[in-house]
Amino acid sequence: MRIVLEKVGYEYQQGSPFSAVALKDIDLTIREGEFVALIGHTGSGKSTLAQHLNGLIRPTQGTVYYEDEEGRADIHGKGYSKKSLRRQVGLVFQYPEYQLFEETVQKDVAFGPKNLGLDKDEIDARVKEAITRVGLDYDAVAEKSPFELSGGQMRRVAIAGVVAMRPGVLVLDEPTAGLDPGSREELLQMIKGLHDSGTTIVMISHNMDDVARYAGRIVVMQKGTVVMDGTPREIFSRGEELERMGLDVPQSCRLSLMLRKDGFPDFPLCYRPEEVTEALEKLLGGEGRAC
Repeated sequence: MRIVLEKVGYEYQQGSPFSAVALKDIDLTIREGEFVALIGHTGSGKSTLAQHLNGLIRPTQGTVYYEDEEGRADIHGKGYSKKSLRRQVGLVFQYPEYQLFEETVQKDVAFGPKNLGLDKDEIDARVKEAITRVGLDYDAVAEKSPFELSGGQMRRVAIAGVVAMRPGVLVLDEPTAGLDPGSREELLQMIKGLHDSGTTIVMISHNMDDVARYAGRIVVMQKGTVVMDGTPREIFSRGEELERMGLDVPQSCRLSLMLRKDGFPDFPLCYRPEEVTEALEKLLGGEGRAC
């Protein structure tokens, strides 16, 4: 399944004296199986765009389509089922653990599947599968209160509640915000595992090192528009433009640029630590080659 946005715009409080344009003329296609990172300065429209992907927000201009082997459908068109929509695209807000409310982990993760009208056996199977997929021990946590868990575990439980719906696309808004380094790495590896198993991932992040490590495509937003769209290498090669927009570049890129300025003008532009290591080994060995 692909998600296609054509000339999408969104204006908060449209028609009022307090209206504000959040998105304008967005043309964007999310293809099946991609890992897409949405980056941009605070207020660039990333979260607003993410909420259009599962129909939580209806565009004030343009159209959002879902495309599959059966054709194309306007997700806000007459007769399109919102229940079907939620099955296909799961949205995880920033700090999703704040939305936990049930007395046990099992009940919290089961909430979404129950709303789909599934029978008990199917719900139980999905809950166990989802808890396991996010890297938690089902037998150890299922009957615990989610509020007895660590912050990282609570976030996994919240994500499991979306994963239990078995969406083909998972949209995550700053999924590692506020986590300690260990929990952050575990969560990113879990997200990578979901992607490796076939889930399309759209991830909003301010951490360029995470983006460089995991995303296969980067979409850069500024003032409600898409200003860049390409591979990590293509985007991070435009580091000066990113910095003018108030964005950072991965530490590996920064180190590459420093080496270029400090006597190694042919040092390749690298954006992952392993590439820098390889390039340094080649340089010290006198071979030198591009990343």
